[in-house]
Amino acid sequence: MMGYDTQEFKVKTNDSVAKADLILKGTCGFVSLETAEKDWKKKKAKLYIVGGIAPIGNGKADSRFEKKYKIEYYDFGDTAPNMECIQVYNERIFELMDKKYGTEWRKKVRSDVEYLE
Repeated sequence: MMGYDTQEFKVKTNDSVAKADLILKGTCGFVSLETAEKDWKKKKAKLYIVGGIAPIGNGKADSRFEKKYKIEYYDFGDTAPNMECIQVYNERIFELMDKKYGTEWRKKVRSDVEYLE
C-alpha cells in the first residue's frame, strides 16, 4: 500500500482459527510535519484533499482563496499517501494559518480539505 514500507510477517498456524494483529508502520516521505514547516516558509504550502477517481476542480472562490492566503489546494485523487501523514501535514498548516490569519479563513476553505474541524 502506498505510504507504507514493505514488511514481512511470519505467521505460524495450526488447525484452529488464530487471530493476529498486524501493525503497519507508515512512511511519510514528502507529506510530513517537516515538509509542512518547509513549505510554509517557502510560501509553497498546500491543503491536501483525497478526492477519489474524479477529483473536483477549483471554482472561482477556491482560486481566490488560494491567491489571498498564498496556499494551494492539492487533490491526490484516489492515490493518496498514508492518511496519518496527510493529517499531520494539514493540521500543522491549519495552525500556521490560524496564527497568521486568525480563524476567518476556516469559513472560506473548501469543505473537502482533510482533517479540518
